[in-house]
Amino acid sequence: MKRVGAMATVIWLMAVSLHAQEVQAVFTLPAGFEDRAVSWSATPLDLSPDADVLDAMMMKPEAATGPWIVVLAPGPYMISAFSEVEVFELTATVAPQPSVQSFEVPVLSLESIVAIRCEGAGPCAFDDPATGLGFDLPGGWAAEQPYFADLGAGEKAKEVSVVFFEDVTDDGGSVWFLNPVDWVEDDAGPCRDVAAGVLCTFDLGGQAEAGFAIIAPSLTLAPVTP
Repeated sequence: MKRVGAMATVIWLMAVSLHAQEVQAVFTLPAGFEDRAVSWSATPLDLSPDADVLDAMMMKPEAATGPWIVVLAPGPYMISAFSEVEVFELTATVAPQPSVQSFEVPVLSLESIVAIRCEGAGPCAFDDPATGLGFDLPGGWAAEQPYFADLGAGEKAKEVSVVFFEDVTDDGGSVWFLNPVDWVEDDAGPCRDVAAGVLCTFDLGGQAEAGFAIIAPSLTLAPVTP
């Protein structure tokens, strides 16, 4: 009986120790974006090569406003948030202490990095020499500057990412994401294979389909000169 009791005590102490290592992380959007409804994910960046990334991810797929409060083990993470238009990303390291830590997740889709607006009837052609990505936009749509996503630890994604969106003043426009990081179709929305990777969207409405019909077949990738 004493041995069983001692073993139970050890197991309890181990559980307490593991629980003590967890940290309450609070993630917020930057000033000016507090009212955005976003879905969240936290992807560990220190996983072994054979680990299941989806099993290791922490997610809040339902879009909501306000901070995301989640319990995480210490370590490096890629934090991602998606609104109907913006993408927010942060590579953050959760330290063992203090027990509550706060992080602000910056936006990647600021007005200043809009690469092209198609203000006429369209389509409008665009070629980005930095990434080699080329595409056409329908009239009334815009696209952000293409980029290679930062995966953390100095690693860049091999596929080009960009956001195509209806150029409207509210949050009701259609949007397509090319090669979004940490996108889970069952939670965020459907994806379709295209020549440059995958195009994903939250909702396949009529305007989204019209945008896809112009953008998808026009996607090209040219060699990039170092």
